[in-house]
Order: sequence, then C-alpha cells, then structure tokens
Amino acid sequence: MEMHQVRYFLAVAETHSFTRAAERCRVSQPTLTAAIKKLENELGGPLLLRERGGSKLTPLGRMILPRLQRIEEESRCISLAAENHRRLKQVPLRVGVLNTIGPARLSGHLAAFRAEAPGVEIELHAGSRDAVLQRLEEAEIDLAITNAAPSVPDWCVVSPLYEERYVVLLPPGHRLEAKDTVRLADLSSQPYVDRLSCEMREQVSALCAVREVSLYASYRTEREDWVQSLVAAGVGFAFLPEDSLLLGIHSARPLVEPELQRTVSLVRSGDRTAPPAARLFWQTLLARAGRPRAARA
Repeated sequence: MEMHQVRYFLAVAETHSFTRAAERCRVSQPTLTAAIKKLENELGGPLLLRERGGSKLTPLGRMILPRLQRIEEESRCISLAAENHRRLKQVPLRVGVLNTIGPARLSGHLAAFRAEAPGVEIELHAGSRDAVLQRLEEAEIDLAITNAAPSVPDWCVVSPLYEERYVVLLPPGHRLEAKDTVRLADLSSQPYVDRLSCEMREQVSALCAVREVSLYASYRTEREDWVQSLVAAGVGFAFLPEDSLLLGIHSARPLVEPELQRTVSLVRSGDRTAPPAARLFWQTLLARAGRPRAARA
C-alpha cells in the first residue's frame, strides 16, 4: 500500500466521482483508476462501485475508510513536522545546563538565539556535570552548557563560551567588606556555607590544604538559592561563580591570591549529527561570545 493510493481512494470516497477525484489529485483518470485497482488487489476485494448516481463504497470500502483516513491524517502531520523541523518552526531544542551556572550571563545568550530562531522551543535541563554529560551521550539532550575542565570523554566536541571568576560572598557587616578583594588566607577559620553541588569544590579544598587555610563549614547544601540566603542571614561566607550572584547583592568581592576561575563551554556529541536547531544554537552562541572556532577536547 502506498500513500498516493490512499489519497486517490479517499478523494473518490469524498467526491463520489473518479473524474472529480482525478482533478483534485491532479492526475489523469486512468492513472487514478489503475492505482485504486492495485489497492483493491492488495486488500483482496473491491472498494468502490461505479453507479449511475456516482461512485459508492463497498462494505470493504466502508470498513477501511476510517482507518485510511487516519493514515492520511498521520501522513500530513508527519510532513508538517518535517517541514517545521526544516524551517525551525515549533521545534524543541533540549539543552542541558550545569546546575551551578547562574542565569544572569547565560540569559543574554539565550535571548540572542531567540531573536535568531523565534520558532525554536528551548527546554533547559539542569543537573550536575556528570549527569549532563551522561544525558548528552544518551541523546536525551541535544547540547550541553557546562564546565568542561579538567577533561571530558573523547566523544565530546567542546567550544569555550566565556570565563567566569570566583568571588567571595560575604555576610552583612563582615569585617572584610571594607576590602576591594579578598585573599584566601583572609578567610582562614571563618565560618562558611559549603556549596556541595560545586564542581570545583575539591579544587578549592586542595588550595586551602596547600596554603594551610582552615575553613569551618557552618552549613552545607546543594541548593544555590539556599547558599546565598544563608549568607545573607549571616551564617557565613561562600565561594560563588560571579555570574551566579542574585540581583541586588553587593557584598561580593573577587577572590585573589590565588585567583580562581572556570570556563563555561558548549558541548555536543561528535558521534552523531546535530539537528538544524542545535547547529544554529551552537553558531549563534559562539558568534555572540566571539569564539567562532570549535576545538575537540
């Protein structure tokens, strides 16, 4: 059974005329008749009867009519979905985002893509670095935005977007608020809020060990909003990526001696072809970041 046979049969069923059906389908009447005859042979019986008052359905024709109508409707939906996909209309794009990346800076990149492709519907899926990369490998997402350091699997294609420094978020009235920058040594023995979801947490701990800086974790939490709320409540300080700061917070100071930063990158799978929306997303964000070249990690 072929789709043109289904369309020809449905046209005759609707118009009750082989002649009008052929005109509607823009084929000759012999071509339409031959296609319906072939369909009847495949199904094992006549589907239409030619009578003086017009063509009528046989019992077999009446039985299969609603089924063929559903097939034809599904075919139209598939064609429409494919056309929308090609034209980037009503196309879903699944983007995984490292859960410690703040929305402030990234929102501007997403807005730029929205201007380029208003018909693409973006789904943002936040998670840990390992979880985001696993979902990318399993094709549950199309792209990832994450910290690619220190290494990623060989199947990953990585392009840096921007660098982000770490700052020290101080509670109200802290003695270090008068400083423009904060050294790691200045924080020794100070109570702090431990960000359990930070992918650079072990690196910070190693730096403290090397420099003999002792930190007392008064609270530990995976929630970024809780971290900042606890600091605001005076529980302790916290290390945060600069673009994760909530609006209106002014008690953050750059961390120096040593400085600490991370690179936020776009990541895609090199094992499969990216869909058109994902390719445009990649190009738009890299152009906005001024990084047109991609590198394989």
